[in-house]
Amino acid sequence: MSPAGAGNRQSDMPALCPSSVPVDFGDKWLEKLAIQSLLGTPKAMDLPEIDQAVEDWKRGARVAKAAGFQGIQLHGAHGFLLSQFLSPYTNRRTDAYGGSPEGRMKLLKRLVNEIRAEFPVPFCLSVKLNSGDYMEKGGLSQDEALEQVRWLTTCGMIDFVEISGGNAEQRSSGLHNSFGAQSLRVAPKIKESTKIREAYFTEFAERVAQISEDKCPLQLSGGFRSRTGMADAINSKACDLIGLGRTAVLEPDIPKRLLLNTDLADEEALARPHIVKGQWLSNLIPVKVVGSGLPIQFFYFNMRRLGNGLKSDPDKSIPGIVVSAIVDTFRSGITVMVLRVLQTLGWTPKVQRDE
Repeated sequence: MSPAGAGNRQSDMPALCPSSVPVDFGDKWLEKLAIQSLLGTPKAMDLPEIDQAVEDWKRGARVAKAAGFQGIQLHGAHGFLLSQFLSPYTNRRTDAYGGSPEGRMKLLKRLVNEIRAEFPVPFCLSVKLNSGDYMEKGGLSQDEALEQVRWLTTCGMIDFVEISGGNAEQRSSGLHNSFGAQSLRVAPKIKESTKIREAYFTEFAERVAQISEDKCPLQLSGGFRSRTGMADAINSKACDLIGLGRTAVLEPDIPKRLLLNTDLADEEALARPHIVKGQWLSNLIPVKVVGSGLPIQFFYFNMRRLGNGLKSDPDKSIPGIVVSAIVDTFRSGITVMVLRVLQTLGWTPKVQRDE
């Protein structure tokens, strides 16, 4: 659903956001220079641009269905556009799409209503939401996030809601600090008197579980490592579904090999840690917007390997990934140059059309 180059924009084209609020990684001049050079100051969207964005989301749903997908998920977390509209930190509008918790939800409600109207059941419609963006000042509070989840889980149009949290600017949540150390060495034991609470956002999910109205299923993602931790989250009714992201990238066979393998004892049913090797390189880079983004490239690298039919390489280091990227860029440049030379000489590649 995200082909190479999708989302690229010209260097002189500002990003479109609910309000003109630039990314803030600190007051150091080098940080500010990098942010301005790489991201710039976003442009506050006008109403026609919001309408166009809604049409683009709907077009994405159409493409997904035409490609054979049985559903879609609206990503309203981690600081992406929909998440920006939901947070008072990035949404400082005073029109119908901002100014109050209800106004900040207007775009989300519009998307849910219009997509569901075009794609009725059994087409699956899910939404991923923040339990909070954990900003020091002016961010999305858990109380406001709870009301957003309340509407989604009780509106009758959503098949399940996924809970996550955070964005690129904050570094305080467990989701953003799981690259350097092994979080579990022994799988915890399930006890009647104590909840394991292995996932990062379990406490928020437990607040959602207390909503008395009829609700759609709730998926909890982020932090799960053990079979007992996942089982405890479901048995305690903190959630109905378990979400595995980075764990599934490193171990795509984890459901069959570990979670559903009755020959494996509970204390051994433990996913491998998300330790990324070579983080010294990211720590050496003085610009956070560049250095802090390197560890996640480890997972992108392995996702590309899986897409090419290869196995994940959990031992690949950040310096190794950087070298691989340089080599790939050089190869791509050579290929493009050769094609251009051939085309100059009159050679035209044959294109086969599929009717």
